[in-house]
Amino acid sequence: MKHALGFLVVGVIMTALIPSQALAQDSHGETDRWSSSGPAGHAPIGVMGDHTHHAGEWMLNYMFTRETRSVLRDGSDRIAPEDAYAIWPMVPLDMTMDMHMGHVMYAPSDRVTLMGMFMWMDHQMDARMANSLMPGHGHGNGGHGMHGPDAPSHTHAHGVSGWADSEVSALVTVLDRDRRRVHLNLGVGIPTGSIDAEDDKMAGSGHARMPYPMQLGSGSWEARPGATFLQQTDRLSLGAQALGSLPLNDNDAGYRWGNAATFNGWTQLRGSNWIAPGVRLQSRIWGDLSGTDPNLDPMVSPENDPDRQGGSRLSGYLSLNFQVPSGILRGHRVAVEWGGALAESLNGPQMGEDWTFNLGWEYAF
Repeated sequence: MKHALGFLVVGVIMTALIPSQALAQDSHGETDRWSSSGPAGHAPIGVMGDHTHHAGEWMLNYMFTRETRSVLRDGSDRIAPEDAYAIWPMVPLDMTMDMHMGHVMYAPSDRVTLMGMFMWMDHQMDARMANSLMPGHGHGNGGHGMHGPDAPSHTHAHGVSGWADSEVSALVTVLDRDRRRVHLNLGVGIPTGSIDAEDDKMAGSGHARMPYPMQLGSGSWEARPGATFLQQTDRLSLGAQALGSLPLNDNDAGYRWGNAATFNGWTQLRGSNWIAPGVRLQSRIWGDLSGTDPNLDPMVSPENDPDRQGGSRLSGYLSLNFQVPSGILRGHRVAVEWGGALAESLNGPQMGEDWTFNLGWEYAF
């Protein structure tokens, strides 16, 4: 915790020392400055921490996300569930993740915007599971002798819901002129999500720890550094962002997630006071786990194996931003986004991404 908070404080202090000329008012006036007005003034809703605010401004944000996964992959190759079942007595088939996320943003100055983010998650998964892992069908220790490619099995449904990890961050503007803006994203991940969720329908005892991807949190404090670049022309609003996630400690279960990096690039059409269509590309890479949870047997499922959790993914999205320009709803924004994986390479077998849908609302005042 001390390291994470120190990272945030030191970053804000260092960037505050950057010469103020970088933020000087352009001599041509406001029309030659980057502007957050209009529906293209914010990035597609799937991009976090994309914009800052003027001193004294607040912004409230809510976003709903549904992501679906299926199709086992090892590297970029597809793996049939029956082939994986010949090795593991429990193999994931599909997964749905719903997320309800809230943001609160406040700008104590024109240069610094503070942000808090919290999430409620619901994970639901279907797996092919050997009958021997069910109470009353065997001792449930996950041994390979308890199943085979022709062993009796069933589709096993399990799920978990609750608070996920949270984040506090500072967005610090370092350049704002000539219709370009750059700010640093200095975030700290707070381990408020559970890492000990159990399935009460497995194993001889009737309880078993759910696999790593089903847990709601990481259990570790994380440094989340990044930078965002914005540019506008008369017709387009462009952006690029790089964000990192660096776990700082092993969690209480004895492991930490691998480092991750996410890169976003987007463009949106300007010109309308009501609507801005756009496209976004996202590249993400993440590492395997370091350490292991002793309650998870990697011989039972590939999702219990800490060395089968990393990978990389390129995804594409279509977006629409809506804004009410006048009247009692002035300042309210609604945004939608839909897309999915274009290419994946997973340390599998792992389930690949099918599609993701984002729906969000924002209000600044």
